[in-house]
Amino acid sequence: MSNQLFNLLDEPWIRVMDKDGAVEEKSIYDVLLHAQDYLRLAGETETQNLPVFRILEAILLAIYAKYDANGNFDPIEESEDASERWGELWEHKHFEEKPLREYLETYRDRFWLRDDQYPFMQSIKAKDGTDYKTSKLIGELSESNNKVRLFQSRLGEGKEKLSCAEAARWLLFVNAFDDTSAKAKQKGLPSPGAGWLGQIGPIYAKGDNLYESL
Repeated sequence: MSNQLFNLLDEPWIRVMDKDGAVEEKSIYDVLLHAQDYLRLAGETETQNLPVFRILEAILLAIYAKYDANGNFDPIEESEDASERWGELWEHKHFEEKPLREYLETYRDRFWLRDDQYPFMQSIKAKDGTDYKTSKLIGELSESNNKVRLFQSRLGEGKEKLSCAEAARWLLFVNAFDDTSAKAKQKGLPSPGAGWLGQIGPIYAKGDNLYESL
């Protein structure tokens, strides 16, 4: 029996705000194919938005290093080609479906939130580290096993149960910003430390819509 659950390519999990100010959850495909119709990402916190943004950026960089704005196979070979490709995309105003699907379907098995082999942004070695409750995963709480937060943004089941969609968003947050409290269970192994975004002061340019920002 397959243990695969919640493929992020198709399932709605990324929170976006449309041009009327309404917030909805969308899949990776929906967000990228309709990025021009959304104002911005609209996750629980801005620090959650950034790692989600970076995943979308990574997908686009991988695709448009090989395809032009119209979806034709045309690998970039020189730095000047990259500048031209960026300009073409800026004028194109939307991402073509063909290159998105050709690339992402190749790696569909890497986008399952739960999977025995390739769980998204997770490692089976995580079981060798500190055991935490769900409330530790939630970035706006980040509650340790030692004490309860004095001022909490959620209580009861609200901090003990998460939908797959919200869990996926906070999973990206933890990978990007994780603190240094996680420790290996075996002596002599180093702490994973803060994530890359937790070590720098990240900024990004914001356009008139999500397409321009990306």
